[in-house]
Amino acid sequence: MNYSLEPAFLVTNELQKEIIKASSNIENRWFFTDGSYEPQNYIDFNFNTWLHENFVVIVNHKIIAYFTGNWSRPLNNFANFRLILFDKKYSLAGVKGFFQYLDYLFVARGCEVFSWTVAEKNIHAKILYDKFIRKYCGTLIGKKSNGQMAYTGEKSDVFLYEITRKQYFDWKNEIY
Repeated sequence: MNYSLEPAFLVTNELQKEIIKASSNIENRWFFTDGSYEPQNYIDFNFNTWLHENFVVIVNHKIIAYFTGNWSRPLNNFANFRLILFDKKYSLAGVKGFFQYLDYLFVARGCEVFSWTVAEKNIHAKILYDKFIRKYCGTLIGKKSNGQMAYTGEKSDVFLYEITRKQYFDWKNEIY
């Protein structure tokens, strides 16, 4: 299966449509935590990679996943990573795109620490992230009480994960 990882600003209109459609799916309630969709809060229209990194995974001219996060400068840490998979039948391409995204962040951009949180009640995502750090690289840092609210009003504790530059390159050296 051929896929490509592209900057989100190249497909802004199409991405906005996918995000709006996804916002009505209850499975995505933990992605849309503010209860609304405002394009200027999600997509970096000016492609400012000093602050944000917004990428999409495309298969057969269709956006199947969206990755976003913020740079913490000058520490060169990447925080608040979020992803949404729009089409689960292409999850393998989404995973491949994610690994390419990590290469971009750590190799091309010199990321020192990549971090993200997941709601404890977002059970499927929590299981996937736990499997990811066991199989590849990363650390579960800890748990924060009452750290996120879904657009439904449901509250959840959150878990913080991170991948350090050293962990990432140690893992890459193991597989090659």
